[in-house]
Amino acid sequence: MRIKIGFLAVLVFVLCSSVTFAQKYAISKPLPLDEQYKVGKLENGMTYYIRAAKNPAGRAEFFIIHNVGSLQEEDSQRGLAHFLEHMAFNGTKNFPKKRLLEYFGSIGVKFGANINAYTSMERTVYNISAVPSLDRSTIIDSALLALHDWSHYISCEPAEIEAERGVVREEWRRGDDARTRMIKGIMRVEQTGSRFATRDVIGDPNIINTFTRQTLVDYYHKWYRPDLQAVVVVGDINVDDIEKRIKARFSSIPATKNGAKREFYNLPENDEPIIGLNTDPESKAFSVRMTIKLPVLPASEIQTNKAIYEEIVKSTFLEMFRSRCLVAQEGPDSAFRAAVPVMGAISYAGKSFTTTTMPHKNTETFKALRGLIIEVERASKYGFYQEEFNDAVLRIKKSLDQNYLRAKNPKNSDFVSAAVDNFTRNYPLISVEDYYKLSKECLRSITLEDINSNLPNILTEKNRVVIFAVPESDKQYLPSKEQVLAMMKEVRNSDLDKFIPVAEKQLVGNPNLKPGNIISEKKVTSKDLGIVFERQLDSATEWVLDNGTRVIWKQEDSSKREIRMRAFKTGGYSVPANPKQLRIFESFISSLSVNGFNKAELQKMLGKKTVTVKLNMDYRHSGVSGSFMPKDSVIFWNLLYSYFNSVTVDDRSLNNFKNAWIKNIDASTSESNKFRDSVNILKYSSHPLKIDFDKSFIKSITAEYLLQTYDQVFGNANEYTFVFSGSMPASEVKSTIAKYIGSLKGEKAEVAPVYKYKEPILNTGEVSLRYKAENLLSTKASVSRIYYAKAPYSPETNMYSKFIAYILRDRYMKSIREERGGTYHVGVANELLKYPESTVQFLIDFDTDPKLVDELLQVVQDEIDIFVKGGPTEKEMKEIKLYLQKVYQDKKVEILWTGIIADAIKGDENLALTEPKMLDKVTAANIKKFAGKVFKSKNRMTFVFEPKK
Repeated sequence: MRIKIGFLAVLVFVLCSSVTFAQKYAISKPLPLDEQYKVGKLENGMTYYIRAAKNPAGRAEFFIIHNVGSLQEEDSQRGLAHFLEHMAFNGTKNFPKKRLLEYFGSIGVKFGANINAYTSMERTVYNISAVPSLDRSTIIDSALLALHDWSHYISCEPAEIEAERGVVREEWRRGDDARTRMIKGIMRVEQTGSRFATRDVIGDPNIINTFTRQTLVDYYHKWYRPDLQAVVVVGDINVDDIEKRIKARFSSIPATKNGAKREFYNLPENDEPIIGLNTDPESKAFSVRMTIKLPVLPASEIQTNKAIYEEIVKSTFLEMFRSRCLVAQEGPDSAFRAAVPVMGAISYAGKSFTTTTMPHKNTETFKALRGLIIEVERASKYGFYQEEFNDAVLRIKKSLDQNYLRAKNPKNSDFVSAAVDNFTRNYPLISVEDYYKLSKECLRSITLEDINSNLPNILTEKNRVVIFAVPESDKQYLPSKEQVLAMMKEVRNSDLDKFIPVAEKQLVGNPNLKPGNIISEKKVTSKDLGIVFERQLDSATEWVLDNGTRVIWKQEDSSKREIRMRAFKTGGYSVPANPKQLRIFESFISSLSVNGFNKAELQKMLGKKTVTVKLNMDYRHSGVSGSFMPKDSVIFWNLLYSYFNSVTVDDRSLNNFKNAWIKNIDASTSESNKFRDSVNILKYSSHPLKIDFDKSFIKSITAEYLLQTYDQVFGNANEYTFVFSGSMPASEVKSTIAKYIGSLKGEKAEVAPVYKYKEPILNTGEVSLRYKAENLLSTKASVSRIYYAKAPYSPETNMYSKFIAYILRDRYMKSIREERGGTYHVGVANELLKYPESTVQFLIDFDTDPKLVDELLQVVQDEIDIFVKGGPTEKEMKEIKLYLQKVYQDKKVEILWTGIIADAIKGDENLALTEPKMLDKVTAANIKKFAGKVFKSKNRMTFVFEPKK
């Protein structure tokens, strides 16, 4: 199967490989195939992939892949590939109208969650997932029949086409925002001169509104044909039986004679850099990026060891270049605030190396670009050094090991993804174990010379694309194309200084630690800790130390090698401090320096270790979370100690923080931010932490100010509870606990602090805002409605609200999307809050044509009124129970005792853990009664953001 180091899309581009390396690694050797797949082809040209898998058990995935997408559209057909995808759910030969969705819904297979499809530039994929009851032959046959119909027998009835035009129009409208426009603009520049730049999956609204049925059917039968299709079935199945059924079901689909040729579209090369400008009047972000287009491997090499070699070379280079960017941005005269290099793909025809830089100021995009070009040319001219290479190899090894641990028990859907990529992109069907083994072998064999000899191909002077992405108002600060080209030439020809590797800091332990004393030790159970959960707590040890800290150690089974930690005490935003001070400190937490390491240095040091430690705070608690592998335990314990005893604020981090806040304040003048501020004012009767910071306050922040707040929130370990879980027995860590946690400063306050909780309090009654934004390019209205009421924080409330959300979502799908074509999607979310008072909320949101806002809001209310009066139907109850029952069975929840114990001690019951046993207790009468209480409370908020036109 296909895996990646972040996760494994075998990224491929042509580089040179040394002869010596090829001899060591057998670079031309074919990759081993996962022999558990049965792959075949029918006489009509249709391919099939079948694989047995049991994660989850008792389920199967049914997919059909069409090796065509929007690239195959003519100019007059733009959007038809995607529109046809919609029509597949609106009637086929054997499943007229909505019968397909109705049938699978009746067995717990839900549209959206389990039945779906996607269209891209080069492929279209339909799926029926997590199909249960595989012992019933009719269910397997029905799933295959649906794929059969999608292959050749989508009805495309005129009435359904007309109804779906509105849905697709609204899907297009949904993406009509500054962010999407900017992303599409960047892609068009990168794809300059290619067919990719002239195609957009969602299509042209004018074509969507006017195409004829015959035009759609012609496209369908021209491209949806067996020689361009593959059926994939993966799951808890009998492979031979499925193969027989596929042959029986799909062989009758007629082969296409003299079918249209599926062209492979390339990205054109460019000798001179392409310089692009991408602006939007609604955008407030500014950045500049450089992309270097890289070729893909030829088909003859994609399924050889060369593919893994290219991935390791690329990853090693990326790690080293990323580290250099961190050094550059931390320097005293840095040209950019941040630089983010990534390897990716512009399309299936081209890979890419892209670095995006964020300037310090909106007037300094040219300066940021020059800083980036300097680092690119420095690497190109002098290469990398052994110290950098050694460091990168350790990081990649860690990444490979972690990804293997996560992926060594693949899900059924992972095997499907591998088959999809094999059929459409010729990626290898390689197992997780083989990929891991070969990658580790390659990593052991690769040398610095392998990287440096490939730099001319990665950092080529050809195929470069520079794109400035800024608000329309900042165009005046941008350089001309001639200035950019001249600067790039000047840097390339200049006598750059060589990079001098910086010796990495080492985390120094405190030699003056004074271990504390454990004053009590005992075994604790679920009852002792107030845990309400079907699994009983055992093997847990509690220690109380003389500095007022409490430690609970839960030994897990040996398979869970990683040790996890959660620590907390009453505090956070509730400590007796100025709310403004608390808010600004909470924003700065991640930028604190620890034991002499600033944020970037700490990230680099920990990049090779399996260790995390993070401070956190919420409305009621201050906390620390973390994890480590036993081999890195010394780093973890020293870091944990340092977060309580050796925290500072360095000038550069503080200046970057202040500049970022000032940038946000400038952006707050946007219409969308004004709307959000207005919503918060109307939504809450009290919101102590809703503070508008001005520039003068931000500029006045000092290190002393932040550290004073740190001391109030984290400076005293007294009353902290530390919860650990992992494979190590308590006896092995007892002395370590006394040494590190026992040595933390812990002083009992002479006067107990008075904690003041600062959660926002919702307004009651009817609240509404219809905000008409000036100078908005968007043609959509974004609608949000909230219903809420007081309700017990209980398993019952949690399940009742979950059922209501599912039912309303389905009803709105029919009444708003299908019957009126008013939106692409109606979101319905339920939320149960315990503080400041137990409240249940329902959030309903959608995007639509501004002209339809009033009509659709009335539909939202009408459906609720109908629901309150009649409650859920028997069919709705049955389908949701079947679906949730399947979800709970399939979801292998990892029991994280750290969270369960910590939540129980804090009084925050994890209601999700109670859901499976609550399912059978939910009745239609319960839900109807609960809905009446919530929706008759008359607490309703409506917020609309739309263009003023």
